[in-house]
Amino acid sequence: MLRREHLSRQFLLLPGLLLVVGLALTWMLQDTTRQSVRQSLKEEFDYRSEEIIQNIRLRLDRYEQILEGTAGLFAASGHVTPEEFNHYVRSLKFEGKYPGIQGVGFSQWITAAQKEAHIAQVRATGSSHYDIHPTGQRPFYSSIVYLEPSTWRNQRAIGYDMYADPVRRAAMERARDEDKAQISGRVQLMQETEQDIQAGFLMYVPVYQSFNVQATVAERRAQLVGWAYAPFRMNDLMAGILGEHFGEVGDTVHLEIYDGHAVQAEQRMFSSTHRTHHDTSAFSHVRQIVLFGHPWTIGIHSLPSFDTRLNSEKANAIAMTGSLISLLLALVVWLLVASRAHANALAQDMTRELQHSEAAQRKLNRALRLLSACNMTLVHATDEHRLLAEICRLCVERGGYLLAWVGYAEHNEGRSVRPLTQCGFEQGYLDSISISWGNNERGQGPTGTAIRTGKTSINQNVLNNPAMTPWRQAALQRGYQASVALPLICDTQVLGALNIYAAEANAFDPEEVQLLEELATDLAFGIVTLRARAEHTAAKEQLEFLAHFDPLTHLPNRLLLRDRFEHAALAARSGQTEMALLYLDLDQFKQISDSLGYAVGDQVLVEVVQRLQQCVDTTDTISRLNSDEFVILRSDPCDAATAATLANAIRDALTNPLQIGDHTLNISCSIGISLFPNDGEEFDALLNRAHTAVDSAKEAGRRTYRFFTRDMNAGLLDQMRLTGALTEAVRQQQFLLHYQPQIDIRSGQIVGVEALVRWQHPTDGMVPPGKFIPLAERSGHIIQIGEWVLHEACRQGRRWQEQGLDVPLMAVNFSAVQFKRGNVLELVSSALAASGLSPDRLELELTESILLQDVSETIKTLQGLKDLGVKLSIDDFGTGYSSLAYLKQLAVDKLKIDQSFVRDMLSDNDGASIVKAIIQLGHTLQLEVIAEGVETAAHLAFLHDAGCDQAQGYLLSRPVPTAQCTQLLQEGLTHIVAQARACTPT
Repeated sequence: MLRREHLSRQFLLLPGLLLVVGLALTWMLQDTTRQSVRQSLKEEFDYRSEEIIQNIRLRLDRYEQILEGTAGLFAASGHVTPEEFNHYVRSLKFEGKYPGIQGVGFSQWITAAQKEAHIAQVRATGSSHYDIHPTGQRPFYSSIVYLEPSTWRNQRAIGYDMYADPVRRAAMERARDEDKAQISGRVQLMQETEQDIQAGFLMYVPVYQSFNVQATVAERRAQLVGWAYAPFRMNDLMAGILGEHFGEVGDTVHLEIYDGHAVQAEQRMFSSTHRTHHDTSAFSHVRQIVLFGHPWTIGIHSLPSFDTRLNSEKANAIAMTGSLISLLLALVVWLLVASRAHANALAQDMTRELQHSEAAQRKLNRALRLLSACNMTLVHATDEHRLLAEICRLCVERGGYLLAWVGYAEHNEGRSVRPLTQCGFEQGYLDSISISWGNNERGQGPTGTAIRTGKTSINQNVLNNPAMTPWRQAALQRGYQASVALPLICDTQVLGALNIYAAEANAFDPEEVQLLEELATDLAFGIVTLRARAEHTAAKEQLEFLAHFDPLTHLPNRLLLRDRFEHAALAARSGQTEMALLYLDLDQFKQISDSLGYAVGDQVLVEVVQRLQQCVDTTDTISRLNSDEFVILRSDPCDAATAATLANAIRDALTNPLQIGDHTLNISCSIGISLFPNDGEEFDALLNRAHTAVDSAKEAGRRTYRFFTRDMNAGLLDQMRLTGALTEAVRQQQFLLHYQPQIDIRSGQIVGVEALVRWQHPTDGMVPPGKFIPLAERSGHIIQIGEWVLHEACRQGRRWQEQGLDVPLMAVNFSAVQFKRGNVLELVSSALAASGLSPDRLELELTESILLQDVSETIKTLQGLKDLGVKLSIDDFGTGYSSLAYLKQLAVDKLKIDQSFVRDMLSDNDGASIVKAIIQLGHTLQLEVIAEGVETAAHLAFLHDAGCDQAQGYLLSRPVPTAQCTQLLQEGLTHIVAQARACTPT
């Protein structure tokens, strides 16, 4: 009986002990699970918080690029019209690309002395009600001049002086002094109305005077033109930045943004919900960040919908299941049944399931940590290759993977994949394999498939995956059991793939793959951002280089030479020493370029520069002014003897022939020398006198040097003499016309002639137009000369018609001075009426400079000429600065390609591209295109193949007197065109 009671107590003790142990183990397991869930939620909350902050940074970086581009527009153009600014902003299409931005504008820097002139200038462009507000006298203003798109909200801000507001002014001054983008503090935008008022801020990028280096704060302030800026309404901005996550933010977390370093209600800029207390939030994150020089305080707090996930159903299931199992185990022991082994197996299964669940959770947490670390790397990345290497390193060290590498798709015949960087246990694996992204045997693996399809490709087991056959042995030797390839997609184009290898099969769960895909998407965006930033930096550096250096020889240009002269002159004045300017002009260089081509000419210039650099000191400056002219500034103390020694050294350095390819060329130079301060103390005066001296050296037989003397000003006296003789020449009609035929390239028929004026001086003989036309334009005689040319050309055209000669067009040049100061419509009407020439037989050639004079009045005049029936063409097209936006508005019929482009098109790819572009542009606008300066059969053949309509030049005929031109009209030029085509190889 006692034994029975003892045994009963034993059976009661053992089941009780098992029940207690089981319940304790159950509690520990469910507590571990709850802690794991809480840690997972915390990591997810931290990741989402960091993602929101990084999205804000990335979006504002893109807005900065927009404003940098806008500032570059003003820096490159010098003056931007409202129409050009509107066209530029519309081309950005930022309404769809960049949500949240209210517009892009330009605020001009104005001093008090410039205020009235500025207002008058803006009103003169059509904004008659424009004024600066708020009113009042201030030493400086920064008025909003442009703000696009031109909505009714944005129009409220035009004329607003942002510099009057302390908050805005602080950001503007930081941007000006630091030469980089800055944002303001919390403000209420001028665009706000009484409804839907939102907090706002502004981003500023300074705009300085073009082609100047702003090395110091003082220089930046002195060269300031204004600011490119953008206003932002905070709620709209955040909706655009958060995008598809905006609803998620509102449902699961509460986002607050405060202006400054502290959380203060009056400084709140954004709140995703109406909550003000967060004591009950399970997770909170408050962080101070600095964006473009201004601090924000960002608070992110979890909402009840997020916190409820702490109530883990899995933990509850563990608690319930563990309790039931503990009871069952106790019951099993109590009943002493044979199912003890089954109970142990059930307990082991549960343990394995729990271990598997915990392992999966650890892998998910690992992937989240990896994604967060990679995003931090993306934010701070400055180099694409280092970014890829760091991502691979993080995948191995933080992610725990065996190998990670990035390969880019090569667009070659085999469509190969080129590995760029890798990290991990590689052991020559990438060197021993060959991967393609084409649809072939070596393109069926995960990497090739991911690049070809643009979708993630997962290889869960190397052993049984047939697509891994070409690489299975190499992979197994290194312990690779599973892999995933994630495509890197940039703007719908697959750049390559991020490849990750694991040491165990079936290593990639769907949740883990989803996070890795998000990592690949962020990496692709980072690559795009780095490339765009690199392109912008390279363009900015190239623009700065071109502003101060010659692109062929890399020598300083005239602008940089002037700057160095000013510095050297200050030192020379203080030390009472001399300096010298040596003006070099290469002898017969044009003959080399014309006979051997401009490519050979460029090589000659580079070789000459190398020899010049051997003759000068390191403190001297060699500058290239134009095609074959150089200037050397000897800034060290330099008297006449020293300058002569340098000139002799330069002459001797060019004595030996140049070997350019198969050509042995002899080159020499003429040198003119002016001395500081004897010949002048200003840069322009010394340069002009050195140039005068080089002309004297050429007259002395070239290959020598001359110092400037006062007698050399006689050339100026000759110009004055010719200018004075122009009045008598106009009175006595000492001018005559020569004519140069124009042909249709395809038929070879003469389709017109161009009238060209010549001056038959009674004592000087035939004065070339290049010598007297500029004098006539400066003196105003060009108006009377142009009137005579027009009447005489019309009369001659009528005479040819009466003789039975078919001259479709008589082309007459119009000077910009003549167009501006003469009554063009009355003059043309009078010439046509007096001669009887049909208006459709007259073509007026206008230079591009004419189109820039009072555009509205110019268009009106051109339309009047078209109403008369006269044809119009733009002469020397491509050498001026006419706006293509106006070209379509101008009632012109023809574009004439400048002879400089025709001359370069066979030796320079850029020249050929320009000619083809002008022809395509003309045909797109339904205009005829004629090329001048056609001197060789190769020129004519190129223009024929490019689709040019007409041509004129020495190949066909030089400008000839009336009698010779009459003979050409009778005989035609088809035989010359046929000969030229026969000489041109097909």
